[in-house]
Formats: sequence, structure tokens, C-alpha cells
Amino acid sequence: MSTQPFDGNAPVFGALGRLYQQVYGTAQSLISHNLLSLFARLAIAGVFWRSFLNKVETNGLFDYVEVINDFEIERSLLKIPAFPIEIRERVFTNFSEGGSNHIPFLPGDLAAVMATMGEGILPILLVLGLLTRFAATGLIVMALVIQIFVFPTNAHFWGSIALWFVPLFYLVGRGSGALSLDYVLSRQFAR
Repeated sequence: MSTQPFDGNAPVFGALGRLYQQVYGTAQSLISHNLLSLFARLAIAGVFWRSFLNKVETNGLFDYVEVINDFEIERSLLKIPAFPIEIRERVFTNFSEGGSNHIPFLPGDLAAVMATMGEGILPILLVLGLLTRFAATGLIVMALVIQIFVFPTNAHFWGSIALWFVPLFYLVGRGSGALSLDYVLSRQFAR
């Protein structure tokens, strides 16, 4: 059950207010920090993991062919990185000087490797709930770099970055919850 008091309206609206408080008080007790943090970890990890998969060579699992406008398109239900991990050449080009993802204070090759590895490692940590606050902080830094140096527009901030910040700041502030390796390991080492 939730330890936070219900923050909804007091039943000043009579029966309707009491119903509101009952329904949303129950929702508040059911949607716990553990559930919210798990969902936040999985949702934001998916955003950065998909970007990682666009930067590296991948293998498809469960391949199938889809016909769109009489064209056959090969698809996969699941993509995984090909091992050993190989960053695509276009990623290095995009991060080089004059590229669309150029970061002024970093050499292009270094920025490409850092971005790719950050998008590959930090989401895995989030899914596992391992070093959650560190991983979320790393993705906040990455999002800020993207916003400031790659897409410095209000539209990009409000269309993407602000939405990424909600789960990331939640995870930094509240942690990974009980459905995580952080929780299990902290209990194990506390003994």
C-alpha cells in the first residue's frame, strides 16, 4: 500500500467528491513506486536501445516478409546487435565535423563511440535495475548534449527531451524500486 497520503480533492463535492477520492485513492495505492519505476525504466530504456540498434550492425530474429504497395520488405520481429558489436560507418560520418550529430568539443570518432556505447549499456542497466540512478543520470547528460549541440530547438525539447526527462528524473530522484537488482543487491549486502 502507498505510504503517501492521498493528494486528491477532499470530498467537498459531496458524493461525487467521495467517489473521486475512493477511485483515485485506490489507484494511488495500486500504482506503487515499484510499478512506476519499473515502467519508467523499461519505457525510457526502449527509446535509447532503439537508437543504439540504429547505430550498430544487427541480426534479425523471427524474420518475415511484408508486402507494402506490391513491394516485398524483409522485417524482423526482434533485432539484436550482431557480435562483435560493429558501429556503422554512417554513424562516424554523422558525428564528424559537418555531420548532423557533430559535437563541437569532442572528436567525431570518440563522440560516435561514446554515444553508441551509452545507448547500448545504460538501457541494459535500467532494464536490470542495476545502478539505476547512475544510468538515468548518464541518459540525462546524453539528452542534454543532444538538445544543446545536435537539435537546439524548442520543438525538439518539447517533442522529445522533455518527455525523456520525466522518467529519467523520476528514476534519479526515487530510484529503481523493489523490482530491480539494485533492491536485491542492497538487501543482500545489508546482511
